[in-house]
Amino acid sequence: MSHRHTEHAQHVVERFKEIISESGRQHIGQKHFDELTLLIESAMSTAVLEELEIAADKMNTLAHQMRNYAEHFDKPPQKDSPN
Repeated sequence: MSHRHTEHAQHVVERFKEIISESGRQHIGQKHFDELTLLIESAMSTAVLEELEIAADKMNTLAHQMRNYAEHFDKPPQKDSPN
């Protein structure tokens, strides 16, 4: 997981701590806030990786289309045969 994801997850948890009451913060405890940070960081990383996979699939499809175009670039178009 990237340092940026870790830092952002920590900011999210800190903002959450500001929203809840002091008694809520004490009840939850730092251990659970640390676990929440890891969960948020993991969720962000998973979302990013899923989007990267989608982008890679699109690039792969485009590469195949370009290769097909390049292979047939100098061939004259075929005329439809009369039926």
